[in-house]
Amino acid sequence: MSLIDWSDPDEMLGLLVEYVTDEAVASFDADRAEFLRSLVSELENLAGQDFASVDQIADALREIRGSQPGEFLTDGVIAHVDACIEELHRIGIGLEKTRTGAV
Repeated sequence: MSLIDWSDPDEMLGLLVEYVTDEAVASFDADRAEFLRSLVSELENLAGQDFASVDQIADALREIRGSQPGEFLTDGVIAHVDACIEELHRIGIGLEKTRTGAV
């Protein structure tokens, strides 16, 4: 069994893509499944980009989250997106502290 490195932004984003993909496959609601497939596409595009910082990843994820249809903002998947954003923010703060020697 491999361990998940929660401090690796790329791995976290990959896990989010996998989770949303699984939710799309398992959804019995056609509208929700379409929403999730669209979200997967956006997340995959994000994961394929080369970002200079964790903060840029978090900002791009916030943009994706903000562009989602209002009727799905209470969907459990959005809670996972929010948690990923929060974790990326935490990682970014930790990296900044390490760079400035404030750890």
